[in-house]
Amino acid sequence: MNEKRFFPASIVDDITYCTDRAYANLSLNYAWIFTLEGEVSTEVSQRALDDTLNFYPKARCILVNRYPSYKRWFRHCWQYTNTTGKDILEEVQCPSSHASSEEAVNYYINNHARFSIDLSYQVPLKVVLLRTSQRVFLFFIMHHAVADGLGCFFFIQKFIQCYEDIIYQRVQEPPNESNFDVISSPEVKFRWSNFSPRYLRPHFRHFSLMRTAPSLSLFPHETEGISGDFLATVRNLIPPQLEAIRNTTKRYKSTINDYLLASMFKTIKTWSQKWTDQSNRIYIMVPISLRSPEDHTLSNILSGVTVSLKPAQIGDKEEMLPLIREEINTMVNSNMPRTVINLSSLLKPLPIPLRIRIMKYSTPGIALSIVLSNMGVLSPNPAHRDEDGFDYMGPAQICNIHGMPPVGAWPMLFICTYNKRMIFNLSFLNSYFSPETGGRFLNSFLGEIIS
Repeated sequence: MNEKRFFPASIVDDITYCTDRAYANLSLNYAWIFTLEGEVSTEVSQRALDDTLNFYPKARCILVNRYPSYKRWFRHCWQYTNTTGKDILEEVQCPSSHASSEEAVNYYINNHARFSIDLSYQVPLKVVLLRTSQRVFLFFIMHHAVADGLGCFFFIQKFIQCYEDIIYQRVQEPPNESNFDVISSPEVKFRWSNFSPRYLRPHFRHFSLMRTAPSLSLFPHETEGISGDFLATVRNLIPPQLEAIRNTTKRYKSTINDYLLASMFKTIKTWSQKWTDQSNRIYIMVPISLRSPEDHTLSNILSGVTVSLKPAQIGDKEEMLPLIREEINTMVNSNMPRTVINLSSLLKPLPIPLRIRIMKYSTPGIALSIVLSNMGVLSPNPAHRDEDGFDYMGPAQICNIHGMPPVGAWPMLFICTYNKRMIFNLSFLNSYFSPETGGRFLNSFLGEIIS
């Protein structure tokens, strides 16, 4: 085992953690919920977690600013612990014999406060086996400071591989000491070349627009900032509906992502026209991964762009799609997603308390209507799949997958596709929507997609 106990946190991880600390009731957790039918062994799950943690030692760490260096005033460190799979895995018996995936989502919502993670003394991962007589629901709950949604999913893929290696007595790949080297990734260094005017001008022009041009609100009432309890609502599109969407995007010579954006713009315009000034802009943030294809590390390599339109520009999808694609291309070609990450290097010299204060007062001032994230097609275990398109974890069939994103200053719609089913997960705070209102909004969006 690597004897080194402290690993400097990436400034990206540090800023995420500072944001978490800035708001007492904020919980920046990703949750993946797998619905399985078939036998799932608790003992093998614990052993598979141990093996997975050997490949991803960052998931064994806590985040501290008490370590033997003056840098502790300016930077957190990941402190390696001897946490085991048995420490992380919790097993729960559910009295309901016919629990559905939606009820598993409700279980996560109802226990959201209990699943919160304080990285100052808790490792960033919780795993729950929720058992019924018919199904098993496997929850992977990971703090956003340790990884983005894609990094968390890579962890789950490795866990399933380790689980099957044990079940089928396969020779396992030995962990490498280099796994410890990526705990501090992504490394963000200050370079003058990153702050060329050709990169900064478009970024600050766009950022200034978000700060000054009012955002069209999704909510029929004044909200109280980042406050309230976590809520979520989920919907599925069945294979024929997904195929119809794909055919529509081909007809428009567009992508599914652009089509989803156009549909969201139209939904927000119609949804909010009764209570908001239609001269305000609609801002939709689209996360963009900066990972290389071979990068499967447990890390935060996520940025994004914000697409904005005025309601007057929102009409037929065929007319909107070129506008959306042009705006995204302009931001990507001007290196805006990478510039957002590079600018974080400017916060490195600041003391941690000041960084927390900046996060507290800068985040609510950014005008956004919603965050729209599409993970694309998920393949948790493509090496073990049946003829109906379902992946397996050992003898257990993976029937469904839900991804629940963290939510803060804005609602977040998280979309993924598994076995030709598109799954929509809308997360929000109850100071924004009631559960019923959130459900109606998501229904309006789905109606716009398939209309």
